Amino acid sequence: MNQKKYAILILAAGNSSRLGRPKQLVKFGDGNLLSHTIDVVSSIPNADVHIILGAFSKEILDEINTCYPIQINPNWKKGMGNTIAFGVNQVKDSKYDAVILSVCDQPYLEPIHFEQLIQSYENASQKNIIVSKYESGNGPPSLFCAQYLDQLCSLEGDHGAKSIVKKNLEKVGFIDFKRGDVDVDKKEDLLLF
Repeated sequence: MNQKKYAILILAAGNSSRLGRPKQLVKFGDGNLLSHTIDVVSSIPNADVHIILGAFSKEILDEINTCYPIQINPNWKKGMGNTIAFGVNQVKDSKYDAVILSVCDQPYLEPIHFEQLIQSYENASQKNIIVSKYESGNGPPSLFCAQYLDQLCSLEGDHGAKSIVKKNLEKVGFIDFKRGDVDVDKKEDLLLF
């Protein structure tokens, strides 16, 4: 049986308007939030990592040392949907079985979350979208099988991929990410980790 091939998109294009400084570069562990996310995904087998930047790209490029391809979305101001569409457009012709969307501001992100997304997708023939379920709500990292790439490429504005999830609920599976709803949006969030 052929092994499936995945693209992991780290979406790190936002301007952190509520935080007032680049959340991508918030100190975390021995590095920053973006380098933490890169470290987490670097151990996932059969996955190519792509980093999507936008705001603060010069400052981030000065701080980040990675061998993974980096694309800069020139229209990052149009919101998360635009950045997802931009990122997926970069990889959609590369014959991936699925794309995993991740963000750069989840301090409790671990490799197990990506491993479970992939395992759930490969084991559940009826489920071809796998979403992380938090204690409160759900969201990224999320996996979308290749049949959804055109829909992802048509996203726009500040709405992420939730519209695609809602339209296809019978095809959606979930993994648990207990602290996935802890992310960095405001200064108070920095006190949570």
